[in-house]
Amino acid sequence: MRSLGLTFILITIVLQPVLAQNYHYIDSLNKVLKNTEGVERADIYLQIAWEYRKSHPDSTIYYAERASDLAQQLGNNDRIITKSLNFKGVAYQYLGDNLKSFELYNKAMDQALLNNDSVQYAHSLNSLGRNYMNQGDFVKAYDYYFRSLEIFETYNDLEGMGYSYKSLAELYQTQENYTKALEMSEKTLKIRLENDNVHGQISILMEIAYIHRALKNFDKSFDFYLQAKIKAESIDDQINIANTNLGISELYYDDEKYDESLIFASKAYDVAEDTQNIALLSQILLQMGKIHFQKGDYNKSVSFLEKTLVAADKSQELVLLRDAYYFSSEINKKRNNYNLAYDNYVKYAELDKRLSNTEVARTIERFESRLEVEKRDRQNELLLANQARDQAVIERQRIQNIALLVVTLVVIILGLNLFITNRKRKQANLRLHEKNTRIALQREEITAQNEQIGEQNKKLKRRNEELAEINNEKNTLMNIVAHDLKSPFNRIKGLVELLNLSGPNDEQKNYISLLKDITNGGVDLIRDLLDVNAFEDQKRVPEIRKINVHELLLDKTKLFYADAKAKGIQIVNQDMDDHLIYESDEVYLSRILDNLISNAIKFSEDNSKVKLSAGAKDNFIYISVQDQGPGFSEDDKKYLYTKFKKLSARPTGGESSNGLGLAIVKTLVDRLGGSIDLESQPKIGSTFTVKFPIKVEEVSTSK
Repeated sequence: MRSLGLTFILITIVLQPVLAQNYHYIDSLNKVLKNTEGVERADIYLQIAWEYRKSHPDSTIYYAERASDLAQQLGNNDRIITKSLNFKGVAYQYLGDNLKSFELYNKAMDQALLNNDSVQYAHSLNSLGRNYMNQGDFVKAYDYYFRSLEIFETYNDLEGMGYSYKSLAELYQTQENYTKALEMSEKTLKIRLENDNVHGQISILMEIAYIHRALKNFDKSFDFYLQAKIKAESIDDQINIANTNLGISELYYDDEKYDESLIFASKAYDVAEDTQNIALLSQILLQMGKIHFQKGDYNKSVSFLEKTLVAADKSQELVLLRDAYYFSSEINKKRNNYNLAYDNYVKYAELDKRLSNTEVARTIERFESRLEVEKRDRQNELLLANQARDQAVIERQRIQNIALLVVTLVVIILGLNLFITNRKRKQANLRLHEKNTRIALQREEITAQNEQIGEQNKKLKRRNEELAEINNEKNTLMNIVAHDLKSPFNRIKGLVELLNLSGPNDEQKNYISLLKDITNGGVDLIRDLLDVNAFEDQKRVPEIRKINVHELLLDKTKLFYADAKAKGIQIVNQDMDDHLIYESDEVYLSRILDNLISNAIKFSEDNSKVKLSAGAKDNFIYISVQDQGPGFSEDDKKYLYTKFKKLSARPTGGESSNGLGLAIVKTLVDRLGGSIDLESQPKIGSTFTVKFPIKVEEVSTSK
């Protein structure tokens, strides 16, 4: 009984998935059909025909014939005609008319051969193999499957390869060769996953689940049933949802977990009860009856078994009838209703005898065919091995031929190369001789030019010496003039101070103030001229020593306090690191700050602020001077550090400006290896920041 049950389950697993129907897809195809014509319309007819093959094979025949008729009207569309013949053969096979399907498959083969359509020829072979397998001729089916697979592999037709692998998987299952069946099924699943064929994936997942169940791999079987169930639910495939629930229920039943088995059987029953699939419903009813029998609920068991007998009798499922009578007999025996138990047992025994005789015949046939199939498998493996060996020999010979050809070509190329090289060498030697002649002439010309250059260098050297003497005279003269001018300006400055003490009237005070400003401007100009001349002298080497930057800025704040106070400007020290030590030339640094702070006060409005800040950041120190003056225009920035260039801004208190201050700052910053940055916004103010890439160290508070 167990063997017959497994056989029935195999047939059910193989056949039930084809009863699923993708009506949503068929509806979408019918909508597209309204707006198409010609070959495209014929192709849609074929797509609809293929979808209907599962539950309505008559519709498959109808749409396949429409496609064929349209192709004949269009002409030169033999592919559609061949495909139509194959689809009609599938439909008649599902209708149980194997003779008609056999005839159509052979017509399709003849048409495919006539049109050199190898792919449709292979589909015909695969379908004929299914016909032979249904008739129990497993050896012939095996031959047809392998012939079709070879063609599909030759043309790398993945969909066709999937069909052939699935057909072989079903054949191996009939032989109870589950290892090979699993191998073929897994190949089919891989292809259908790549092609996004959801219905095909459900079918093969259920088949793999059954194979694992037959191999006693219940966990794997459950996993594959679950995958099939999820995919069936994703496309609302009710029949396959019922099938997967039934498969899971049978797994739990085999494991004697009857409560879990009942849950999934009930789910399957709820779906199948509303369908017209009598064969599936009969199987679910029997499963429900068996579960309730094991749980001891005989009333419910009898109810489901009676429904099973009606449905199984209608669908002529003898295995289901036999099992239903068996469990009915057992229930009546437990109820002490021996007459009815005996009647049910007699019916069970008659059916069991009929099925046993059939099963014995099938077992013998299956055993004989399995031996033949295994023999064919070995022959195919040997053939493949021989082909691989022959291919290796051919490949090795091909490589040798290629190598020989390459060597021949190399020799020819080397010969040509040698010939061309010799020819080029002769030409090169000729050109080299001509070139050497030109070089000799050029060498004579270069010698003459070098003599001229030597004379010019001597003249240039004398001229440079004369310029150096003139420059020294200029510097000496500038120092003398500046020094001689500085003394009179200082005496004038002293006389101005005396006049200021003599009690002058307001008009005289005004003249004295103008005279004082002119004197200060002249002194500042002389000082700046002397500074420019001194700082540009590259002979002076900066004297480097440690400087406390915080103390230096405080000194500058005191120095410019009076000038700032005269305009109501406040000098503010902020963000100051009072332990910042900088190794530099104090004279240079002091002069830089003098010019920047003086300019900030000179160009700031009254009652504003000048902010001083200093600190260390990364690998440099910085000192910033920020004012609230008029700022610099974009044009000003182009000439910022040019000597004697007066910019757009003017001193706010009438102070003098000779255009040398920022030029001196830039010269000194460059001498110290630093950089100067300007951030400026018109009418808001400017910030000059000088940076020096010199290590700093913090002085302890004890210092």
